[in-house]
Amino acid sequence: MNLLNKLVLGTMKLKKYFFNTEELTNFLEYAHDKGIRQLHVSNEYSSYTLIKKSLKKIKKKKFVLILKLPEPNKDNIKFNLKKFEKKIFKYRNDLGKRHKYIVQLVNRYKCKNFKKYLINEQKTFDTLQDTIVNLKRNRIIKSFYFFPYHRNQSKIKNRKFINGITCYRNLYENQNDIYAVQNNFKIIAMRTYGQNKNKIYKKNLKKLIMFNLKSKLVKKVIVGTNNKTQLDQLLKIC
Repeated sequence: MNLLNKLVLGTMKLKKYFFNTEELTNFLEYAHDKGIRQLHVSNEYSSYTLIKKSLKKIKKKKFVLILKLPEPNKDNIKFNLKKFEKKIFKYRNDLGKRHKYIVQLVNRYKCKNFKKYLINEQKTFDTLQDTIVNLKRNRIIKSFYFFPYHRNQSKIKNRKFINGITCYRNLYENQNDIYAVQNNFKIIAMRTYGQNKNKIYKKNLKKLIMFNLKSKLVKKVIVGTNNKTQLDQLLKIC
């Protein structure tokens, strides 16, 4: 497998480095031309408005967009299927229907009683199954992943409509590997550099990246980079 196909450009902090649509559009086009054609996006990120405007300007290029989709969110109590679907279609309208979409569900159900949380989590996935199957069949989304807040006690086991999990995975955080193997889940790796990215980036970049890129468990690797020089460094590794 071409390791470059695993790379996903993280967008959470892009607004710190790109101050207008033209700059970001140029950067995304550069990344696409170099072979990085996947983005991790969320309307919770400060960069979202810029991403939305930039993708509208890039009319001839297609991306795979991983959507961070919280449902229920912090202010909600239970999973709402209509809200879930509405959020997906809102993303597609915002970012363009020509792209391929992967949903990353984040279940932020607020509950002090952990057993109750697990029951609610189970009900959520029971409710989701038919909807996800239909969304895939109609090519609205390509695949479905979820973020396991409680990997060691989660009741969410292998189901055909679930493609895998998104999780923190680096040299220091890789506890989800056992959970993924047990349930035949693939992993979209986040926080690739670890929590102390700024201190270790230059010294251990290759080691940090290859830890995920060479793993058979890992389907995609979300990487943070904010300029063409860093991007070229990643490309040399791949």
